[in-house]
Amino acid sequence: MSGIINLIIFLVLNGYFFIYMFRYSARIKSPLNSTKYLLIEGTEMFFILLFATGTLALSSSGGGHGASGGFNLQAIRLLLLEVALLMSLFVCTEKPKWGAGTIAYLIYILWCVYTLTYASSFEYGFRYILKYLYPMIIMIAASAIVRDEEIFLSCCVWARRVAIVSALIGYFPFIAQFFSGTFWYATALNLNYVTISLTSFALYYYYGKDKKDLILAILFVFPCILMVHRSGLLAMFSGLAVFMFLKHKWVSLPYIVGVLAIGLAIVFYVPAFHDKMFWKDTDNELTVKDIREGNITQDDIRNNGREGLWNMLETNFYKGREMKGSGIGSCQKFLYENPLVANQIHGDYVQMRCDTGLIGFWLYILIGVTVVLHCFIVCATPYVPNYIKCCAMIAAGSLAGCYAAMYSENVVTYTMASTGYPFAFYGMMLGMLKKIQKPTYQYSERGLNF
Repeated sequence: MSGIINLIIFLVLNGYFFIYMFRYSARIKSPLNSTKYLLIEGTEMFFILLFATGTLALSSSGGGHGASGGFNLQAIRLLLLEVALLMSLFVCTEKPKWGAGTIAYLIYILWCVYTLTYASSFEYGFRYILKYLYPMIIMIAASAIVRDEEIFLSCCVWARRVAIVSALIGYFPFIAQFFSGTFWYATALNLNYVTISLTSFALYYYYGKDKKDLILAILFVFPCILMVHRSGLLAMFSGLAVFMFLKHKWVSLPYIVGVLAIGLAIVFYVPAFHDKMFWKDTDNELTVKDIREGNITQDDIRNNGREGLWNMLETNFYKGREMKGSGIGSCQKFLYENPLVANQIHGDYVQMRCDTGLIGFWLYILIGVTVVLHCFIVCATPYVPNYIKCCAMIAAGSLAGCYAAMYSENVVTYTMASTGYPFAFYGMMLGMLKKIQKPTYQYSERGLNF
């Protein structure tokens, strides 16, 4: 039953993508005034719909490989999304705007394509390049399509509504059985909720301090706590720390310390988190005091077999090929052909080093640093409107969260629900900046004029 529902959603959703893409105009309720409708371009409606539904996996297992058999349109859906986004660049009226982050990402993609020349499998390498390509393509498309505050806010509002639906379905088993695999699995959704939580915080700060936005921002923190998702918790608090810094600058340091203190308290004093984080020792429970005194070592941390898997992969695909790696997709091919070992690496940085070497790893780190720095500059620029600063804070915070989670999670695997969102927000920021002109200053005998 769920497979039929997912197939229907897949066909209808893709149908609407292409209908709106080639329509001259569309109507949507104004996010600033619910009693009014906006007349927008068809490509803008297409992008809002695509952006809002990134959490849909439409597969038998909610994404991933080997979790269950049967119906799975995940790879086809990703390819169709990329094709649709590329087509929209030829249809929309504006040209994309390239920023420092876009250029850094393009360099990384070119390196990944080069590593494909010596990879062990073209098929697996190509599939993984598609996953890395999606954030760059949606970023470029966003810079061309999203130019107005209302479109940016519509993306925020509709993405949050779909996220609310995904959370509600997950907590009602009777409903969930009809939508099995419709949304990505919980770990992917938790990373998406980082973006949605930061979006709600941004809307609260910049759009009237509506209590609804604040409540939703806090509620979207709870899924990773209730599911004892360590990577999700790390992503949430890392993203929130970056968001606070961009919002309040150096004044935010007490807030950031408070955020980190709450995170540590959850890890050490919530029993489910403590037991999952550390090896159980009833005679000597680890506390925050052990961190201050340096009593916690890597041997105390429960890694669920990750370290052994990482060491095996680095021995086979990284050692002796440190600079260039073994070629994109090499690790995935090995795991898929040896399912008894593991289905996923649970560590994107390990996979980057093994597949693309230190060159690829540092190029990817450079992307994140470049985007966050660019967002910081935008937030610190006086003449930039608040709605663009709002977008920049969401982009930087959510990207920092994704980068933090990559240490021990498969963030790239579910790129539609994870990294696609912060890079899309960065693209929106670039697109909206196109309309902003730097004020010209003229000197006169009486002083400075604008």
